[in-house]
Amino acid sequence: MTGADGKLILAIEASGREASVALRKGEGSPFLEPARTSRRHEDDLMPAIGRAFARSGARPPELSIVCTSVGPGGFTGLRIAVATAKMLALALGCRIVAVRESEAMLEAAGDLRGQTVVCLAGKRGCYATTFCSGAVKGQGPVELLAAEAIAERAAALGARRILVSQPLADARDLADRAAAAGIESVEIRPNALHVLTVGARLAAAGEFVQAGRLLPEYAREPEAVRLWKRRGI
Repeated sequence: MTGADGKLILAIEASGREASVALRKGEGSPFLEPARTSRRHEDDLMPAIGRAFARSGARPPELSIVCTSVGPGGFTGLRIAVATAKMLALALGCRIVAVRESEAMLEAAGDLRGQTVVCLAGKRGCYATTFCSGAVKGQGPVELLAAEAIAERAAALGARRILVSQPLADARDLADRAAAAGIESVEIRPNALHVLTVGARLAAAGEFVQAGRLLPEYAREPEAVRLWKRRGI
């Protein structure tokens, strides 16, 4: 997909607190551009894409494919990443690849793959979790579980480690419970290069999504919706 045909591919990772974009043409070296953290990283997403194009010397009309992490992850970051991917596809005619955050984490984990639990996002002691065999495909559905339930389920399934995304509230409790069950807990911080690698693989298999069908993946109801309902507005 991005080999001899020389297609230009852009990847977006904005599911956590550290966002980045990556750009690669053909077999050339990728350009990784972090979003600036001096302000909300989602505010710097388009400028970061602009900087990546400037560094590479490529032009936006050359873009063939845009890959974006669709989560689970931060509500605002994911919404803006998905909206950006849609905008680029509609404006430039490029195709879209949706990358599950668990796939990017497994790519970042490298040799730490195996019978693994991936914890992607957390709030008030609960985590968006999926149980994986280490392969990119065939992962289980994302579930919302508390730390105790994750450790118990991981132990019952014979998981060897828990991969924790960047950064989770109450992650210390999760790590302690995993250790008590004899399971290793490892912090993994995927960036846009990992999204690019997975996205290129999915694109080579023809796994594209139409702009109108691209949606962020959430394990829980968005916080704004929860508050809206609670207040009876």
